[in-house]
Amino acid sequence: MERERLLAARMRSQKLREPAQSLLGAAEHMLAIQAQDFTAGRYALAQRVASEPNRAQVNELFNDGQLVRSWTMRGTLHICRAQDAKWMVQAARERTLKTAATNLRALQIDSQTIDRASTIVTNLLIDCQRASRATIFAELESHGIPTKNQRGLHVLLVLVQNGLICLGPIPAQAKLIAQDYVLVDRWISDHRVPTDPMHELLLRYLGSHAPATLRGAAWYTGQTLTTMRKAANEVADQLVAVGQDERGEDYLVVAGSATHQELESSGEVELPKRLLGPFDEYYLSTADRHLIADAPMQKAIMPATNGMFNAFWIERGRATQVWNTNVAPTDTLGAALHQRYLDFKTAN
Repeated sequence: MERERLLAARMRSQKLREPAQSLLGAAEHMLAIQAQDFTAGRYALAQRVASEPNRAQVNELFNDGQLVRSWTMRGTLHICRAQDAKWMVQAARERTLKTAATNLRALQIDSQTIDRASTIVTNLLIDCQRASRATIFAELESHGIPTKNQRGLHVLLVLVQNGLICLGPIPAQAKLIAQDYVLVDRWISDHRVPTDPMHELLLRYLGSHAPATLRGAAWYTGQTLTTMRKAANEVADQLVAVGQDERGEDYLVVAGSATHQELESSGEVELPKRLLGPFDEYYLSTADRHLIADAPMQKAIMPATNGMFNAFWIERGRATQVWNTNVAPTDTLGAALHQRYLDFKTAN
């Protein structure tokens, strides 16, 4: 498959060419947006909306209970529609807790500790409705559950994986990243319950990230490649192979989707210039990043092994340079994109 056509299809499926009409529409389409960096996650969501919403407008949806942030996949925080949070966490629970098991043992966090913490946090949030991490830690400490040296964070991770809590509303005086914890079943009134969560994960991943391989789907969802292959076999009538990657693995799209139609078209490809923030789905959620960035640029985007990703510019679907906050582009479009990103990163 011609690389530029592939990138055009990916940009379209990711709402970077034809943005959604609303923030909720973009969140629904994308399924989950990585948001370990909360500012970057909100910016990434807003990037995919035609009306160019600001950070305050994104925050409103968290405060209204329509968006939440939770450890939905890969043990990493993502922004998603509130109705999707519970089933995604449940689908990831076994693998996330398996990965965390060594740390939990080292920190002496056993089932009895989690049971006690669940009761304490539940009672706190019933009384207060919402609470900061610091408030929850203070409450745990007051009941004899230590939270220092990452212990509190791991307790919270297990409570999230058990479907008890998630991150919801944003405090009124918050600057950039503060967010309160809430009880999932009290804060979220409507829970989507997929007939088959693995089918849902695969089809919605391909609907928003294709053309992509099953290896890419496994990376994104945090599931095994075997699990994704099984799911693909079970929904094979809904998938179309549109080429192969360097491994000889099929690029898949959802049959009849906008991405599929893009690849069937013979029209001229137009790819807009974009400024993508750290951890953006366009780069992070695929297993074949060489299509988006050559080796030196990949090193520039992720210069260390600590899992941090820099913001970067894309032109014609490819990463061209990392973003320097101190240097505004001189062209009109570049300057506007630069300022928009700064608006998300600057506390009011």
